[in-house]
Amino acid sequence: MHVTLESLVQYATLGTVVTGFVSLIVFARIYRKQVNAQVVIELFARYAAMHQSFPAQLRVAMFGSDRSLPEHREEFTACALQYAMIVSFAYHLHDRRYITNDIWAILETEHQQTISRPWFAREWNAVKGQFAMFPSFVAYMERFLPNHDGHPRPH
Repeated sequence: MHVTLESLVQYATLGTVVTGFVSLIVFARIYRKQVNAQVVIELFARYAAMHQSFPAQLRVAMFGSDRSLPEHREEFTACALQYAMIVSFAYHLHDRRYITNDIWAILETEHQQTISRPWFAREWNAVKGQFAMFPSFVAYMERFLPNHDGHPRPH
């Protein structure tokens, strides 16, 4: 087999094209992970800010399951709407694959904990009409609501 300068140039060109293509794939994956991380950081910041803005009585009701249900106040309905809007935002980002499944699993655990609380179940009835145009989101939320025996509904 005789190797000519022309064949060496062709192999070198092919190697450069393959390396460039592989580099493009690697950079695209790195970029996607960076964007996903930025989305997650922003989302967690929104959750944190929202939870901090809740009235103290509601925060206690969220984390203390042995406490009685606080009396209904319009402020609680506004908090439930704010929470549902952030969950909706996260739900739609996940649905469009901007949030990976492993991050979604963390968020879904938090959603289940909050949505299953009696205060949220009570307030959800007042705010769910705001999400009627997204029936899959409403179904997502309602699967975490407690049924008549107080346990979350089966998935």
